[in-house]
Amino acid sequence: METVAEVRLPGFGSIVQDKWNSLLDVIGDEPEFLYVWALSVFVHSFFWLVGGLFVLMDLTNKPAFLRRYKTQPGKNEPVAWADLRRVMATILFNQTVIGIPLTYAGYHGTIKGLVPDPRVLPSLGVILRDLVVCVFFAEIGFYYVHRLLHLSPLYRHVHKKHHEWTAPFAWTAMYCHPVEHVISNMIPPMIGIQLMKAHIFTTAIWFPLVIFNTIRDHCGYHLPFFPSSEFHDYHHAKFTECFGTFGYLDWLHGTDTKFRQSKQHQRHRTLWCLKSARELYPDS
Repeated sequence: METVAEVRLPGFGSIVQDKWNSLLDVIGDEPEFLYVWALSVFVHSFFWLVGGLFVLMDLTNKPAFLRRYKTQPGKNEPVAWADLRRVMATILFNQTVIGIPLTYAGYHGTIKGLVPDPRVLPSLGVILRDLVVCVFFAEIGFYYVHRLLHLSPLYRHVHKKHHEWTAPFAWTAMYCHPVEHVISNMIPPMIGIQLMKAHIFTTAIWFPLVIFNTIRDHCGYHLPFFPSSEFHDYHHAKFTECFGTFGYLDWLHGTDTKFRQSKQHQRHRTLWCLKSARELYPDS
């Protein structure tokens, strides 16, 4: 009997394998290129494109019917061009001058020569196993680093830059001091990949999930059928609580006490209708 890690979907799996090999035939299958350069281009492009959809709404205030889903109405409506240029310049610096060299060093220092053959896709069970490990260590790493960044003088000299935005918009997810970008944005999501020596295919699934989650947390919208952004939005508005991503460690350490008594906590749920959270749970 096959173990969970060995389960494969013969028909679908063979189609994915063929498409994967076709892609590698075009871009190459050298591990350093895939884990450092191809992954950097893929992840950064994903950030700009997906985040840009939200930013476009904040620049144009269109479509009008989506304004009702703003978590902090009246903020960033619209985003000022000068502020946007400042945010973009910081992000580009973090991604290129900081991010790419760290990715290169991380690959050569931890997983070079140890990663699986890029041509042989992992089973579904192995992908899920590695993703669970990634989620586990990313949450632990982010929570404790984030709490550390709120201690003086780290807050004053490092993390305060990110908190210039009490009402964040999507691209501010990566607007931060370079030190924070390394220890908070990059290292926690890398831990699981490095521990599991994850396949590049799994890695290419994991990092867009991380990017999408942080964009959602910072986007300033609580959209129907999407996970709520109220938890992290509350953190930007109040500064002193809600340090994690999923809230489990905040519950364990009691760093969500005031949040649980707030209107934002009532709204912190997936909306399964077209009414906004503010309509369902009005301030009054």
